[in-house]
Amino acid sequence: MRAALGLAAALSLWSGVVCAQADEFVDLVRKLTGLQDGMARGAATARAAIPAQVERIQTAIATAEADSWKERANGRAAATYLLGGGSPRAIRKIFDANLFSDADRPLIDASLAYAEGRSRDAMPMFAQIDPKEQPATLGGHLALVRGGLLIGSDNARARELLDLARLLMPSSLVEEAALRREVAVVDPLQDAAKFLLLARRYVAQYSRSPFARNFWGEARAATIRVALDIPERQLGEFLALFDATPAATRFDLHMTIAQNAILHGRPALAALETDRAATLADTHQAKARVALNRAALTALGGDFEAAASEFAALDVSSLERGDKELRAVVAGAIDHLRLSPEAAEKTMSARDELPVERAARQALDDSEILLQKTVQK
Repeated sequence: MRAALGLAAALSLWSGVVCAQADEFVDLVRKLTGLQDGMARGAATARAAIPAQVERIQTAIATAEADSWKERANGRAAATYLLGGGSPRAIRKIFDANLFSDADRPLIDASLAYAEGRSRDAMPMFAQIDPKEQPATLGGHLALVRGGLLIGSDNARARELLDLARLLMPSSLVEEAALRREVAVVDPLQDAAKFLLLARRYVAQYSRSPFARNFWGEARAATIRVALDIPERQLGEFLALFDATPAATRFDLHMTIAQNAILHGRPALAALETDRAATLADTHQAKARVALNRAALTALGGDFEAAASEFAALDVSSLERGDKELRAVVAGAIDHLRLSPEAAEKTMSARDELPVERAARQALDDSEILLQKTVQK
């Protein structure tokens, strides 16, 4: 009887150690997730603490009792760790030793495939696992990874999963990554409202994320893409995303839109964006770029002689390569439109008229009509 009690006590003590180790591993992974979430929101201290926390997790994995991996909480924590960027090496050894429970093996197998860079193998494995049937943290990671893997092959389903990831883990690194990926998938021209909703959320929550540069690149490209095709009011909503960015960033964005508008024969938009850029021009080079745009706009207005004088006064050495190319295109258009009608018609027969030439020609024609009406009065 005494021996039986002693055995029971030993088993109870051993069970307590296993549970403590399981709780410790789960807690360590939970703390890592919290640090990653803080990093996404711009907390420098959280970012600095992550390497040490990863080391604690690796130590816990190496020293855990073999049977502790049968615990469901440990299997889920291991999958969360892998999906959150953890090293798969130690978990792979545990998996190959068949230490995880049968219920967890499909989840761990898929997570290992992803963490080891075998995305093609991971996709069909993840398709068998419903993120909504998992705890919120693990489900958010699963939805994020699955959504990311589907980008390019099934963007509609990818967007659904990324939305789910954001719903399951708001104010987290998972949401930050889901927003960045979905912003890259949504067509800003076809679904501007959705794009702006996602982008505003990102700006409000994650503008200080170490990964924000990727978001700003996507947002800039989208704004430039839609600028020529949406109403001025809506363009203002896209531009408002950049209100808190450095002046140089906003200047470059306005100038790029303005120059695209010039090349596509949209003088009103070009003038508006040039004026916006001018308020941010605080260097000699920036002012030279603004002067270039204004000279081009003078040409689009049909006053070729004045435009030629403005071009001649430019400090060409201050212009970047793209600016010089714009100057060459507009100057060439001016030269073409200043030809005699017979020479211009002969030149046009060899190529299509450029949008910038078309706009300038229309302005010139309109001014001639107005002049004729004035003379007749």
